[in-house]
Amino acid sequence: MDFDSIAETIVKKCMRVRAGETILVSGGLFCLELLEDIAVFVARQRAYNLILPYTDRMQKRILLEVDRDFLESPSKPLLELVNIIDGRIAVDTMQDPRVLQSVPEERIGAQRQAGRPMTHRLIERKVRWTGMGFPTKEKAEMFGIDYEDFHDMFWRAVMTDYEKMHEKGKKIVDELRNGLNVRITTNKTDLRFSVDGRPVYIDDGIISEEDIQSGDIGNNLPAGEVFCAPIEHSCEGRAFFEAAFYKGKKIAGIDAVFKKGKVVEVCCEENGRLFKEALAHAHGGKDIIGEFGIGLNPEVKKVTGYVLTDEKIIGSIHIALGENRGFGGENESSLHWDLPMMHPTVEVDGRTIMEDGRFTV
Repeated sequence: MDFDSIAETIVKKCMRVRAGETILVSGGLFCLELLEDIAVFVARQRAYNLILPYTDRMQKRILLEVDRDFLESPSKPLLELVNIIDGRIAVDTMQDPRVLQSVPEERIGAQRQAGRPMTHRLIERKVRWTGMGFPTKEKAEMFGIDYEDFHDMFWRAVMTDYEKMHEKGKKIVDELRNGLNVRITTNKTDLRFSVDGRPVYIDDGIISEEDIQSGDIGNNLPAGEVFCAPIEHSCEGRAFFEAAFYKGKKIAGIDAVFKKGKVVEVCCEENGRLFKEALAHAHGGKDIIGEFGIGLNPEVKKVTGYVLTDEKIIGSIHIALGENRGFGGENESSLHWDLPMMHPTVEVDGRTIMEDGRFTV
């Protein structure tokens, strides 16, 4: 891949880094070449960069060997950093998520708890952010897919035509902005919630001035979704998600019942205990609906297990649990967990905007 070109796009088009700004760049050492190129283009904009590197081994050892009360303590240096940075570019930190399988869930939950004050401050200061995935052979093996297919699909999705995707997304945005109530159905799903008064955004890969003014201060790469924060207490019904991955393990057949916005019952066909443990050791409104998203990226056409691409599959939707204050919601949590759903039918105030995964507007 031409990482130099990708880095230039991230810095100049996605983040629109300006002279004099300070940008925090983080990611795994397995993608060091991309991190280096990002840092170079930040400097070429006459801006400053701070690089925060990670390795799988370091992350695992800290989680296993550090006193739990210290794991729960917010990082003083990072709290200072979030007060001075103008933007952050976060590339995937895990080369092989399976290395965390031996880490007790309560320790992962403790580390997430430590990050809540930083998340609050970043939202409060409206610090721009770009989060980016990175395909690896280890992830492909974990998902049971061909690495070359995974690699090529990912990078095609990153370099897709964002202008064309934006035009498609605007039609969906208009439907949601002018609507009150959403209904999602499949043969195993019947879920209803309100979006009345909530802002609706397009993740099109670029943080524009208009986005910043409306409170949309971040994006993902690959980009490609319309999303909003539903009225939390309004969600009622049942939702079925084919699969999710956590710590390198597949959780299959997630059947969740929502009442007044909260997951009150969940059954899984495979690894249900892992799903429940992840929720149990998260903090805040971890079991509250946090997001409704609709995938738009034409280069992502099938489920792999990698949530950063699965949630962008054109014609899919996803529901997230947990944190949503960064895009117009009121739910605070240490968790934000996206759960994709394939081939849904979506209605807004009784008008069908998607039928069995095909757009009708």
